[in-house]
Amino acid sequence: MEEYFEEEESELEESFYKAAEHLKSLVDQLPKENLLFFYAHFKQAKNGQCSTKRPGMFDFQGRQKWDAWSKLGGMSRDEAMEKYVEKMDVIDDNWRDSKSRGGLGVGVSTLYRDEGDICESDKTIFDWCKEGNLEEVQRFLSTSPNHLNQLDDSGLALIHWACDRGYIKVIDLLLQLGADVNHPDADGQTPLHYAACCEHSSIVERLLERGADSSLVDGEGQTPSDTTDNSEILELLLNHHVT
Repeated sequence: MEEYFEEEESELEESFYKAAEHLKSLVDQLPKENLLFFYAHFKQAKNGQCSTKRPGMFDFQGRQKWDAWSKLGGMSRDEAMEKYVEKMDVIDDNWRDSKSRGGLGVGVSTLYRDEGDICESDKTIFDWCKEGNLEEVQRFLSTSPNHLNQLDDSGLALIHWACDRGYIKVIDLLLQLGADVNHPDADGQTPLHYAACCEHSSIVERLLERGADSSLVDGEGQTPSDTTDNSEILELLLNHHVT
């Protein structure tokens, strides 16, 4: 009986990986909802329940992928593989007859290019900041201090990215080197807007301690407190404003 179950599980894995490989040929034809379904169930089967931090507010695709995976909760590995295969049956009932090219690639990864896929030699200081690499950020700024308050192509400064991702050590470094704690991005949002919106309460507190102005409004007339419903953060902002 034990050998039977082991063989059955092996067959499920084989179908799962074959379906994942076949997905590569369908990526350009499927709607985003299906791609997110496949991504979430592949991650659940390979890594188990989502335990990573939700991406920042400006990583729209990353947040969508995280949300899809997180919603699966404690779904078992086998169930995730079964649902993946069943979904492929619905989308392409001939996929089992296709010739596999080998490998375990997940076609859904083409939803967007992961920042980790960028070659290290091509990374800018903004790429290192998004990863929270304190040493590289410090190294870049030691030779190019003009990047400290510079906006990137997305209209964000280093401190905005650090607040968005929740990297308090990077924020401390940037402030120590003279980063503007109230620096507006291209839309007028300050680092405090980012920290509040992303619910990084410890960073909100740190920014306030370093002189962040909680009354500043962005291009749409919103203060940092307008971007969140987190009670702890709202209390921090209110107490600071009253003081």
